[in-house]
Amino acid sequence: MTTSPAAYADISPLRVNELLSAWTTLKIGGPVEWLFEPRRLEDFGTLLDALYADGIPFRILGGGANVLAPDEGVCGAVIHTGSLRRVFREGSNLRCWPGATISQTVRAAASHGLSGLESLIGVPGHIGGALAMNAGSANFGIWDLVEEVTVWEPGKELTAKTAAEIQPGYRHGNLGEAVVLEALLKLTLTSKGGVKAIQEAFLKKKNLTQPVTLSSAGCAFKNPAGECAGRLLDQAGMKGVSVGGAVVSEVHANFIVNQGQASSFDVVSLLEHMATAVEKQSGVILERELVVW
Repeated sequence: MTTSPAAYADISPLRVNELLSAWTTLKIGGPVEWLFEPRRLEDFGTLLDALYADGIPFRILGGGANVLAPDEGVCGAVIHTGSLRRVFREGSNLRCWPGATISQTVRAAASHGLSGLESLIGVPGHIGGALAMNAGSANFGIWDLVEEVTVWEPGKELTAKTAAEIQPGYRHGNLGEAVVLEALLKLTLTSKGGVKAIQEAFLKKKNLTQPVTLSSAGCAFKNPAGECAGRLLDQAGMKGVSVGGAVVSEVHANFIVNQGQASSFDVVSLLEHMATAVEKQSGVILERELVVW
């Protein structure tokens, strides 16, 4: 880069040549030139403006729960939202900053007796990332709860947009170059005990059916229309199949686990093998849910 890191010192804390393996749930990834950690929403927006104006490429990283970072690292900047973690109650709504963790937001909803987020219990990552990929379950996406989001877009003023304006899809927030700075989630006021009971039921099921204690990045592939990717992968004999240090979970065939020494090359090779096996066995072409940088 031609710009000095000192030019951004007043905007955001900075780490230089930081290993991305420390910031992703797969524990994979080489160094990024600059890793920023803005602590205030206004600093986040200012930093985005400055990087864009200076022509410096950047990526947004939340909890790193759906990302495969390359072994060779990343040129430019990565902005980590982990310090932007505030969640505020507004009546029956929750206003969330992008770095609020999903688990933090789910707990906040339960503490106020607000229903709607129960199925997201146990899901890793941040609210910003959840919106970027429209995280959820088979018949639910977090955008179903969005009243409005405040977004940054290149060369534009900050604007508030509704889900109808964004038009998200299944596991796709349809944000394009927009970056979410804040989200207002519309929930339903009910009893604290009722919300907690539903959350506990969802969490118990996830603990039984997903490798929640291992280093993975959640579902590797999206569910095809009317089908379940995990079932198709299981039928194709993928459980336990490995490439290098990456292995398909024995608990859920749509999860790739890092056994400790996996590289991004191992994971990509395994993804390709899994997709090929399913296409040969069932004729279905799987689409990746895991974001490969």
